[in-house]
Amino acid sequence: MDQPITTTRRRTGMPAANVLVVLLVCLLAWGLLYSPELLRSAKTHPDGVRRDVSVAILSPVAWLANVTGLGAVTDAAARAAGRDPDAELGGIVGGVEVNVDDLPSFNPKPEFSGRPPIPPVRNTRLRKPTNAQKLRVVVVGDSLAAGIGYFAERVFKPFFVDVVKQGRISTGLARPDYFDWQRQMQVIVDRYRPDLTIVMVGENDNQDLQAPGGATVQEIGQPGWADTYTQRVEAFARTASSRKGHVVWVGLPITRDENRWPITQRLNQIYQAVADRLPNVTFVDTWRIFSKDGRYTAYYRDGDTVRLIREADGIHFTADGYTLLMAQVAQTARDEFHLDPRTYGT
Repeated sequence: MDQPITTTRRRTGMPAANVLVVLLVCLLAWGLLYSPELLRSAKTHPDGVRRDVSVAILSPVAWLANVTGLGAVTDAAARAAGRDPDAELGGIVGGVEVNVDDLPSFNPKPEFSGRPPIPPVRNTRLRKPTNAQKLRVVVVGDSLAAGIGYFAERVFKPFFVDVVKQGRISTGLARPDYFDWQRQMQVIVDRYRPDLTIVMVGENDNQDLQAPGGATVQEIGQPGWADTYTQRVEAFARTASSRKGHVVWVGLPITRDENRWPITQRLNQIYQAVADRLPNVTFVDTWRIFSKDGRYTAYYRDGDTVRLIREADGIHFTADGYTLLMAQVAQTARDEFHLDPRTYGT
């Protein structure tokens, strides 16, 4: 009897060189598609060699994406997500297009004198929410605030609280020519009428102060910089706390890079001073909470439990870190504004 003939199939794979080529092509395609967005982000960096090089490299690539029509792919994705890619900078909030020229211009309040307010400020109570009339909480600021917004939805109970996330990466109060937070805050107040606004901003503000039109108002390091920045902080806080709103201003945390400490501490002093003089505005000192003996640490000890709370960049927080931070924000709102304890918990 003839024996059956058997064959063995050899499994073939893609050569390593081909894999590298595919990866390189995918990376280049991604860079081309998203070059307009990358260019937009690069323009928000402080003036200097890094910004100039980034803009110089990305500008021709973004031009190529636009003239070939490839940029239309990412534009379509942006519109599907509720954002108009053709809108003026700072002209979109909550998926709604806003003509910033129709909004009132902001007039800064007098400079902060450094003297405590007389008479002492008095905070009002946050209203008690119900399922039919939930507490409206808005989170605004930069990428740190974006993280807070995500974990605010975990800490606040949805039965009593609606959380509106408005964190925008690469934004701050220094560059209203890129993103005008003062005008945007007015839009948010008019649209949502927040009971509580959580603010975390400033990580991108170590740079010259620009006017909405792009002209330099104050150069970083000049004597008038802190006074002008204080005016912007106070104007922003007053807008956020208007219409019977309350504000928890979250200070900037200690960072691993010690070169950032002087400006971060100066910004926190400004936020603290403004909060101390305005009613219904309070400050959370994250520098103190998330440092050990005045030094940076990526870990937090809670009894016998040690948690990693900071990301590898030494700036942002991990999931555990944001959860702890939001718990502190909620507790501060309870202490200062009598936030209903039923509204939050971890």
